[in-house]
Amino acid sequence: MSKKTVGQLLKELGYVTEEQIQVALEVKKIRDRLLGEILIELSFVSPREIALVVAKQSGRPYIDINEHPPSKDALRLFDRSIAKQLEIIPLENRPEKLVVAVADPFNINTIDILKRKAGKEVDIYVCDRDSILKNIEINYFLLEKPIEEEISKILHRFVSSGSSGEIPQLLEHILNSAIITRATDIHISPEDIATHVFFRVDGILRHTFVFQRELHNPISSRIKILSNMDIAEQRLPQDGSMTHTFFDENFDIRVSTIPTIHGEGIVMRVLSKNVSLFNLDSLGFEKPTQARLEKQLARPHGILLVTGPTGSGKTTTLYASLRKINSLQRKVLTAEDPIEYKFPFIKQTQVNEKAGYTFARAMRAFLRQDPDVILLGEMRDEETAEMAMRAAITGHLVLSTLHTNDAVTAIPRLLEMNIKDYMIASGVGGILAQRLVRKVCIFCRKEASMKGSELLKMGIPEDMLNRNGISAEFDVNYMRGEGCEMCKGTGYSGRGVISELLEIDDEVGDLIVAGASPLKIYTKAVESGMIPILESGVLKMLKGITTPEEILRVAL
Repeated sequence: MSKKTVGQLLKELGYVTEEQIQVALEVKKIRDRLLGEILIELSFVSPREIALVVAKQSGRPYIDINEHPPSKDALRLFDRSIAKQLEIIPLENRPEKLVVAVADPFNINTIDILKRKAGKEVDIYVCDRDSILKNIEINYFLLEKPIEEEISKILHRFVSSGSSGEIPQLLEHILNSAIITRATDIHISPEDIATHVFFRVDGILRHTFVFQRELHNPISSRIKILSNMDIAEQRLPQDGSMTHTFFDENFDIRVSTIPTIHGEGIVMRVLSKNVSLFNLDSLGFEKPTQARLEKQLARPHGILLVTGPTGSGKTTTLYASLRKINSLQRKVLTAEDPIEYKFPFIKQTQVNEKAGYTFARAMRAFLRQDPDVILLGEMRDEETAEMAMRAAITGHLVLSTLHTNDAVTAIPRLLEMNIKDYMIASGVGGILAQRLVRKVCIFCRKEASMKGSELLKMGIPEDMLNRNGISAEFDVNYMRGEGCEMCKGTGYSGRGVISELLEIDDEVGDLIVAGASPLKIYTKAVESGMIPILESGVLKMLKGITTPEEILRVAL
């Protein structure tokens, strides 16, 4: 068991710098609070990172209960008042043991009470206090009033009375259910005889609710009113936004409608305002790739591009990258659409196309603000790309995103935006391409195996398998989720990154200027040590994090 202080471990693990600790100590002189609490208040660390350090101190595993919600059977073992008093939340009630998340793993009395109450062995996981208390409130409330039952009652009353007066409550239940299940998008899809609601969870659509077709127009109108959209206009697509509050946490909801043959199709994207601070270590990058990424972030100038399709975690990676940049020593300016999380000592601005505040205009203004680092939410047009490139070659570090399938194809995309090849070679430092793969559920995972030849048939190149010690005739072991209440029968819970980082060194730069094909550049990058995105997936599979099917779905 480690005897190091929380501050020492936070520094060792790279969560805080010495400068940040000194600033926190200065604040401590005027605020009588624990150092860890002040670091959280200053947003230098998150409660999650404090919990990771406590887990390391105690030798217990850490768990994110937002990704692994408790089972109803486990919750029923303890009253809400006892759970709050002990600051624990039971996660799973197995025949041989109880799985519990605790805020303080050093409290022996709490662990003794848990063992006596359960009458069996107890598996202790560590989670931050804020998440435990929030989940106690949410999950015990849902135990008493399940959302599915509440929606069913509303729909039954509608059949009986024909009144749509409870539409606001129905919409609130749908939004709450989406937040609880960690849905990123809500799809309300009208069909011929009914309207269906789908949630996108961990990148996959799940059919969640179905209600009477007659309710579609009233619920559509309710959404449009809340989103400041024209409720009379049903022939044209519309965009809007609203805010939803769930257990004192605010969520921005972006709304989009399109006309279909059965009525307006509605998609709502859920954005949390109070997400936990990001850290590159927790995103799941391969160690060599992360080392190269951190080298790019330490550069005084150049462009780092993060590429990938919509929903591949590009913004999360940019935010995690910002945390690696010492904002007490380097001035950081951002232009975002929208601002999803607020960072300390970083000047953040939100673009407003209607008002004329575009990424390009923000870029021009930034260059007069003496910045060291500039973050642009997206390179959308030639003007923005050219200004970012000029900023990079005149002594600024620029971080941005681009929509391409892999790292190498970002180069022809920049050429299409009329960026000169020599400027790409000298101005771009690195291009990171990424995808998100679902992680195997930790509660129902079992060992599985398949022949190396099956991976070949899936499309994974033989040389890639050979590099990782896999041959066609031998078995390859990996983990597979059987499906349980914790993962809603999917076998997966949460997502992690698979990625590749193309570094534009002198050799790659020469190839770009010479007009070499993307394949030639890719081959040279792999020779220089780049781990391809597909191989990153294979490594995740070998570590028991994901499955061959997920790699096939996402990377092939």
